[in-house]
This record gives sequence, structure tokens and C-alpha cells, in this order.
Amino acid sequence: MKSLADMMGAVLKQTGSAGAMNSVWARVVGEVVAKHTRPVRWEGKTLVIRCDGEAWRAALEPERGQLARKLAAATGESSVAAIVLEVGTPSPPTAR
Repeated sequence: MKSLADMMGAVLKQTGSAGAMNSVWARVVGEVVAKHTRPVRWEGKTLVIRCDGEAWRAALEPERGQLARKLAAATGESSVAAIVLEVGTPSPPTAR
């Protein structure tokens, strides 16, 4: 039997939008970091996060593995295997 987290991860990925991860991302990284970063796309089991500046990317770089594990725990072990960080202006969050 699948856990609720595994089902949630599958549903989030099936939407085809990494934006569906916004609320989970915010819970994992906290409000301040979430204001400067945003999930933007999936590349297989890799979640691409856009940071609004090089300083944010550099600050999160050493934490990528730990963040991926926390996201996987929150959404299902098979949903997030890795995180890639890129620099650019995050799009505004979608209405929930």
C-alpha cells in the first residue's frame, strides 16, 4: 500500500508543473528562502529551483542534498531525487 506522501508526490509530478511544489517547498525551506526561490520545472526526478540571485544560489548549493531528502520525505520517497539551482527571477507564486 502506498503512503499518503508517495501518493502526494505522484500527484504533484502528474500536474506537469513544478509550481505545484510551491507550498511543500516553502514548508521545507522556510518563508524567507521561499520568497527568493521557486520550483520551476521537473527534469525526471530532479526538481529545478530558480533563485533570484547568485547569493541565494550559492547559499543553497551546499544544502541541495539535504533539501532533496526533505522534499522526498514530505512528498514521497520516489518524487525528488535531486535539486538543481539556477539563477533568474522567480515567477510569482500561483494562487492556492
